[in-house]
Amino acid sequence: MQATLNILGHEITLECSEAESRRLEDLARALNERLATGTEQGAAQRLAFTALALMDETQAVHAALARARCEIERLTDMVVEAQLDAGGAPDSADRGRVGSLRRVAEGAA
Repeated sequence: MQATLNILGHEITLECSEAESRRLEDLARALNERLATGTEQGAAQRLAFTALALMDETQAVHAALARARCEIERLTDMVVEAQLDAGGAPDSADRGRVGSLRRVAEGAA
């Protein structure tokens, strides 16, 4: 299947699956909206601002994922410590894993 995208008045045809076609059209629409702001600026400047904005969004997502991983590790450590304090030592293979969280949650339910 082919998707025909219109970006800044230029038609671009890409080979893609049917499922990808909708996503590509949505991305092209979002890119056109970003590039359409500031019509007084040159095309290269608009493209540079758009690229910087997309890079910033990517870095923000990576930072959020890193914070989430740290929080998961912190909570897992708390669960393992609580089990150790309660006298029920978790299996050594499960220390620091999400599996220990699952077992604790199932036990509480």
